[in-house]
Amino acid sequence: MKNVMIWVICLLCSTHSVKAQGFLDKLDRTLNKVERTGNKVENSTEKAGRIGGTLSNLLGKKGEAAQVITVSIEGIKLADLKALSTSLETEKQVGEVKLKFQTKVSSIEVQYKGESDALFELLKKANPKITDESVQAIEEDSISIKL
Repeated sequence: MKNVMIWVICLLCSTHSVKAQGFLDKLDRTLNKVERTGNKVENSTEKAGRIGGTLSNLLGKKGEAAQVITVSIEGIKLADLKALSTSLETEKQVGEVKLKFQTKVSSIEVQYKGESDALFELLKKANPKITDESVQAIEEDSISIKL
């Protein structure tokens, strides 16, 4: 009788251990699926980052921020100031352009991606009255011109 009882207990224990092993196998397969999905997402993220970096390099330099440069022009007419503003807005390095007209000294605030001396070269191309002799000062965030 003791032998039969031991065999029954062993049989029951082995049945439960088989069920437990099956549960552990299912859990292991599920964790492997989650890990593979995580790896796929990580790989996709890396690919998207590389593609985004390539696109940003094609479109322009990464991290190049526009700065506001104030251009003060003494002795300019309103029509010339508007024409200058319109000409600047067509340039790809120029963001927003704001006009302030006064009879003595007018100003243009330009969001520009680059140095102020490069903006001065654009101003010379846009208006033939602006020359090297007409400039009074070129600083990091401002340009002064007297016509």
